[in-house]
Amino acid sequence: MVILALLAGSCARDRGIPTYPNAPVVLISIDTLRADRLPAYGYTRIKTPFLDRFQQEAWFFENPYTPCPMTLPAHTTMLTGTLPPEHGVRNNAGFVFDGQTHSNLPHLLKQHGYATGAAVSSYVLRFETGLGVLFDYYEDSVDTLPGVETVHYRRLGDKTAAFARTWISKHATEPFFFFFHIYEPHLPYDPPEPFRSLYGVSYDAEVATSDAIVGAFLDDLKKLGVYDRAIVIVLSDHGEGLGDHGEDQHGVLLYREALHVPLLVKLPGGFGAGRRVAAPVQLSDLLPTVTALLALPTPKGVTGASLLTADRKGTADRPIYAETLFPRLHLGWSDLRCVLNARYHYIYGPRPELYDVVADPAELHDLTESDPTTASRLSKELQRFPRGSEKPGPVDQETLRRLAALGYIGGMRDQGAVASLPNPVENLGYLKRMQEGWRLAADKKIPPAIEVLRSIVKENPGMPDVWIKLGELYSEVGNDDESAAAYQQALDRSPVFLPDTAVRLGQADLRLQRFEEAERLARGALNDIPTKAHELLARIALARRDLTTAEDEARAAAGSRNPQPSAILVLAEVKIQAGNPVGALEVVEQAQARAKELQLSSVYNLEFLRGDALARLNRGDEAEAAFRREIAAFPAHSHAYANLAVIRFIRGDRAGVDRLMDEMVRANPSPRAFLIAATTYGTLGEKEKAAAWRRRAEAAEGQPAAR
Repeated sequence: MVILALLAGSCARDRGIPTYPNAPVVLISIDTLRADRLPAYGYTRIKTPFLDRFQQEAWFFENPYTPCPMTLPAHTTMLTGTLPPEHGVRNNAGFVFDGQTHSNLPHLLKQHGYATGAAVSSYVLRFETGLGVLFDYYEDSVDTLPGVETVHYRRLGDKTAAFARTWISKHATEPFFFFFHIYEPHLPYDPPEPFRSLYGVSYDAEVATSDAIVGAFLDDLKKLGVYDRAIVIVLSDHGEGLGDHGEDQHGVLLYREALHVPLLVKLPGGFGAGRRVAAPVQLSDLLPTVTALLALPTPKGVTGASLLTADRKGTADRPIYAETLFPRLHLGWSDLRCVLNARYHYIYGPRPELYDVVADPAELHDLTESDPTTASRLSKELQRFPRGSEKPGPVDQETLRRLAALGYIGGMRDQGAVASLPNPVENLGYLKRMQEGWRLAADKKIPPAIEVLRSIVKENPGMPDVWIKLGELYSEVGNDDESAAAYQQALDRSPVFLPDTAVRLGQADLRLQRFEEAERLARGALNDIPTKAHELLARIALARRDLTTAEDEARAAAGSRNPQPSAILVLAEVKIQAGNPVGALEVVEQAQARAKELQLSSVYNLEFLRGDALARLNRGDEAEAAFRREIAAFPAHSHAYANLAVIRFIRGDRAGVDRLMDEMVRANPSPRAFLIAATTYGTLGEKEKAAAWRRRAEAAEGQPAAR
């Protein structure tokens, strides 16, 4: 670590490299992009013409590594020049970065007269992670949808690029730092044309899409007169398993497919264009590289080293650190830690592994038994890296009590805990079964999906992610008791507080009329996800018929920093319940205006609430048109069909009601949709049809439906 600190203080001028005081700095991160899936790193199955051209103009680093195959810890490392055990962000959930305690690039540059901005494409990097407050401008508008996993809340990269372009155009003539993040290579894959036709619905197609987005953004920098005089860095936070060692995605294992990332650095005027650096480097090297190029002092405590000195003699043996706490925090398995150099990769877990990455880059042949000397040496190297605090951020006392009862908090820093927990490598069969459950759920085969996931937690109950999915699925079939129980299991078994899960549990409690418990959960999540928490508090107040509090909470949700249209629409719900459909329409218009600002073509519930308000004003034709627009944009929005059916019934179109109910369950063939059909017919006085639909719900769920 002493060597790393000395390197961190080196200056670009030591190697005859110019410095560029006040040069613009642009950081471009392509989430989930593994290095060996780019032509620049030898891949031949796709074309990435824009990144290929950029490579010719940049320094090319052959062996960059991430310190963690998780989005939030990796990006925090980029911005701090320190490793996860040092900056304290060890996972996507449960850890918040403290910018007051730790040095970081945005604050450093701000102190030297730079404007700082960022535009990100994933909820994982939302403002509340502690990153947003570091910047003058932080655009994280990622709207949420019911039934969609939090990790999949995302925005298309070209939409994010538009925000980046607008901000940079206002600061193009002054010193600025901008962080631009896209999420395309991350699941779920939905590539646009022509990449869908060229490469299918695949990871490769999303990589090619990312190339086009980055290429257009680089062209924008050129048009703005920024590109040639800027330091432009293109990299990724982590790779993707793609099944190479049994993991399709990332976070669980520490093989090179998840750790080896691309890294290219273009200097002003193209200095050193085309230079290749073979020595291993890491994402913590980003900050000291920028400070060296700008002729600024590198903060004390930074342990990364300037990339510009990476090919200096002796750096081939520099140890590179990586870790993942994900297996323990999400699956109840052991953590993994590793150390790499130019030749070897040593992974420490319940069963240590050693690979010669030169002779065996795919890491297929474990050498721990045949080369115990190297394994022992690297094990000692690994021990030199700091352990850091693995304790999650502060949570409410009830959660702490539950965690302590499970033995998590006290044992989190126990070095011997690794040996006592299951080995992730030996438990990948559970991942396959999880993925099967997820696939069945996506195909709307809810009962078999529940059966698969229940069998997993029966054998291995310490898997919060499986409990969360079960909570979602039970909610979808209308079984709120089981949904709440599953969410509670997730919260009880997770070593870190899960605010999104707490709010979902609160929503289930609300449907069960457990208002006090729902309110406690909402208030416990206020610091982490204030908008969602205020939304839940507004709906709790509505259920209590406390319209004054409901409006206050709805306004708090709508008035949060950078509000989403969905947050604004909560106030429309309150207006409708208060008997003020005219006021509700005004709020819907405000939400639509906000959606236009955010370049959103459609917003869940917007047209539904417009239709509801119009129907209450006896403007039937307009209401019907609004419900039709909601259905066209969101075919699974069952309540839109139900409200439209009521209009058809009032107009005497009984056959139209039947057609709408059939359309609804075709679009959303879940037990909850069948129950909505039963409720709709019951409201219309059609008792026989209501009973028939309830029987269909029971058959679909595989058990008597909740009444």
